Amino acid sequence: MKRHKFARIPVLGIAIFVFWIAFSIPAEGEKPVLRFHENGKFKIVQFTDIHFKVDSYRSDSALNLMNTVIGIEKPDLVILTGDVVCSENTARAWEALSKVLIDARVPWAVVLGNHDAQYEMTKPQIIEKVARMPYSLTENGPKGISGNGNYLLKVKSSQSDKTSAVLYFFDSQMGFHPKGDLGSYEWIDFSQIDWYRQQSVKLAKQNGKKPSPALAFFHIPLPEYKEVTGKSNTYGKQEETVCSPDLNSGLFTTMWGCGDIMGTFAGHDHDNNYIGCLHNICLAYGNATGRQCYGKIGRGARVIELYEGERKFDTWILKLYECDRDKDIWYSTNDYQRHYFVTYPDSFRVN
Repeated sequence: MKRHKFARIPVLGIAIFVFWIAFSIPAEGEKPVLRFHENGKFKIVQFTDIHFKVDSYRSDSALNLMNTVIGIEKPDLVILTGDVVCSENTARAWEALSKVLIDARVPWAVVLGNHDAQYEMTKPQIIEKVARMPYSLTENGPKGISGNGNYLLKVKSSQSDKTSAVLYFFDSQMGFHPKGDLGSYEWIDFSQIDWYRQQSVKLAKQNGKKPSPALAFFHIPLPEYKEVTGKSNTYGKQEETVCSPDLNSGLFTTMWGCGDIMGTFAGHDHDNNYIGCLHNICLAYGNATGRQCYGKIGRGARVIELYEGERKFDTWILKLYECDRDKDIWYSTNDYQRHYFVTYPDSFRVN
């Protein structure tokens, strides 16, 4: 009888644990609500160019990096800006990568890069799968718009359900195969730009005709990223040429006209992690995260912290590993400093 009695205890414990897990993970269809904290801050971690491959010790290293950054920064939102999973067994690879985010119980959102759909799943299939995962806020976006993953997220006030900030996500399209006289990469389409403009105008009207403070995220940088290189008030590393579309479809000009976007955040170029400012809009790279991809400036993440009720944000780079894929170099920097720390707009004022 004693053995039977004690046998019930672990069963009860397991039952309670399973119950707790079931109610800690949002049910399918439920989405986390993004909201500023009472201190008026909202923190985003940007991981980019993870190039995750399933069953790879190198990719496991990237997951450890992600887990460490999340533990240090405790973000309110994680954003993955493209070339996230570049692997056969694509569905299983997404499940393995997302486990880090799901286990951390942190909201997360994805835009796709030019390599994500080069394996077993199309862009619509990837977005559909990711959108169903716990804590994911990813959306495919409205029909009739070019690409997959054009959507926005609202960050609510700490004191009410009023929208205090907006985050825009764009599919920056793919590369040309084969390459022709239009360059290497497609550009953000007019339909996407028109969608953004309509959303921006709508939100401004709801806010008393005042543009809501906003950020934008995509994978391939805009041509305007070339215009801030080498400036005294551009911060970070530029170790490779900006790989943007050759043709300029006008997204930056539309953002300037709408007056809401404070900064844009891209990936794609693994040896760039700089941030500069052009016509009062910051143009920033994240910091490459993956061990499977080229690049020698180190591996880490970009952190962004918004201020409620202000057109203001802080941002910096965490560089946690030295990396050289070709030489199989990967070792911890033991460095948790905030590299290239800037505050928008103060750090970009020209005296």
